[in-house]
Amino acid sequence: MSIIRTGKSGPLLLLLMLSFGVTEGKNIDITTSEGHAGKHKLRHRINDTSTWAQTPPKWNRESIDTTSGADYMTETEREVVVEMNMMRRDPPLYAQKYLAPLRAYYQGDLLKYPGKTPIATNEGISALEECIRELKHAKPAPCLSPCKGLALSARDHVRDQGQTGAIGHTGSDGSSLVTRLNRYGRWEIFAGENISYGYSQARAIVAALLIDDGEPSRGHRKNLLNNSFKVVGVDIGPHREYGKMCVMDFAGGYSSKQSKE
Repeated sequence: MSIIRTGKSGPLLLLLMLSFGVTEGKNIDITTSEGHAGKHKLRHRINDTSTWAQTPPKWNRESIDTTSGADYMTETEREVVVEMNMMRRDPPLYAQKYLAPLRAYYQGDLLKYPGKTPIATNEGISALEECIRELKHAKPAPCLSPCKGLALSARDHVRDQGQTGAIGHTGSDGSSLVTRLNRYGRWEIFAGENISYGYSQARAIVAALLIDDGEPSRGHRKNLLNNSFKVVGVDIGPHREYGKMCVMDFAGGYSSKQSKE
């Protein structure tokens, strides 16, 4: 028997977050013995921008691109996996190449990308600086491998919320992350979920979750850096209110039900 403790933000805070776009993050830690679990439900925002440097550093593409054979994934979904693996393989280098340049766009609590509408942040540049410091001292984590069962779980949530315009981790049918994961297989050790709304570029999605502005527990960042996660499912689709949404479902391991794939 597992116990999941839920934290909720107030309605006013949620409304303010939604006005600039939202990402949701959840981390579930479940042991197989006594069945202890904990959950952090988090929100964050950042603008989707094309002003970042587009040329990647010299990571070995063969080592970070684990999507070979995953023909169920779109090109952008593949790039999300590659982007996460770039960061996990060398967090300090990722911070130097892709996060440090964002300093130039902060003016007080406003984030001003060239040609974009200014974004009001909760913490200003301090959340970015904290993220850079953490990544500079972070140890490498194993690359994530795509898993079709997890992708199907993520797809279910994207299709559901894309139509309803809802946000969060609970489906319109009352399903939780665990419910969706169990539809397609059996997950092992740890499971977690990050969701972004309003972003279409892989780097924008990953950077927003890493910076985690306004979230003291930095749950999105923890999911992305968690070395216990070995497999991931990513699905990106339309969202009625925010244009796009991306769901990332993580696990320490996953045994898919072949008949349901």
